[in-house]
Amino acid sequence: MKKIFKCIDAGGEYCPCFLAETDNCITCSMLQGKGFCDCNWCGSCIYQNYVWNGNKKKTPRESVLADIVEKKLIHNGCYQLKIKVSKTLARYLKHPGAYVFIRNIDCEHYFDLPMSVLDVDDTSGYIYIAYQIVGSKTKQLYLADNKLLLRGPYLNGLLGLKNIKVLRNNNCFIVCRGIAQAPSVLLIKYLLKKENNVTVLIDSGNVKEPFIKELIGDYNLNIIEENIMSITGKQLFSHVLTQNKIDFLFLGGSDYMQKTLIDIVDELKVNPLLSATNNHEICCGEGICGACSKRLEDGSIVKTCKTQISVRENIKRRVNLE
Repeated sequence: MKKIFKCIDAGGEYCPCFLAETDNCITCSMLQGKGFCDCNWCGSCIYQNYVWNGNKKKTPRESVLADIVEKKLIHNGCYQLKIKVSKTLARYLKHPGAYVFIRNIDCEHYFDLPMSVLDVDDTSGYIYIAYQIVGSKTKQLYLADNKLLLRGPYLNGLLGLKNIKVLRNNNCFIVCRGIAQAPSVLLIKYLLKKENNVTVLIDSGNVKEPFIKELIGDYNLNIIEENIMSITGKQLFSHVLTQNKIDFLFLGGSDYMQKTLIDIVDELKVNPLLSATNNHEICCGEGICGACSKRLEDGSIVKTCKTQISVRENIKRRVNLE
């Protein structure tokens, strides 16, 4: 039997989506062109919603004009944006793994840039984004004056979300490096709200600045600053895992960093629940363009912009293929 995958949008406001109209739905077997139901989906029936909607997709996410309230330099070509959005959108974006597409209003749609949400003020309708100038898209974003185009919400910026949802009164270890500090903040705040004990190891990486400290410094947690890829950093990582009986481990950083740390976890013979940043190349966010497609060990091809897959399998395949 073909493996059933969990789509992050399944049963939500934007389901069914474009994929349903082309028989490429991630979850629903009926909307994959099969003549029978084999989805094992416990939520609202995706196929029935498709029929009720006139055999077509729901209204997709659209780009809206948003104000840049503030742009400040973090360090080394890394900037933080404060963006005004609706309070409704802000509430959607308050969850771990939330991201949006943004672009300079003077650029065409193929300059859309997926950006993790750093922090949210849903009371006033503000979101915060941190980005580093690297290529054409980020260079054009830097040139944006006081407005940009924003499309969202998207929610698959982290893998292992099901492991995050079950945590309460657990020991959690967050490791984040460089610009991957950005998607860690909403996760940390979520874990603290669920009364978890949180230790955060911040590696500034090539950003050269632990910029999330001002956002989480007032919370009741343990913050460590260290180069996680150094010998000292790896020893510290091992010490925290073994001495604190860690129940949950989050890895925010490159595939190589994630693979290195998972190998250490295996050597120590500990088995925490895992979550990690989704580092796949995301271009459209709707599973259409194919940029984020990934072939798993069983031969299945998944759309990683929308599909939750195993952190271990993801890292193993990506690092080995590279």
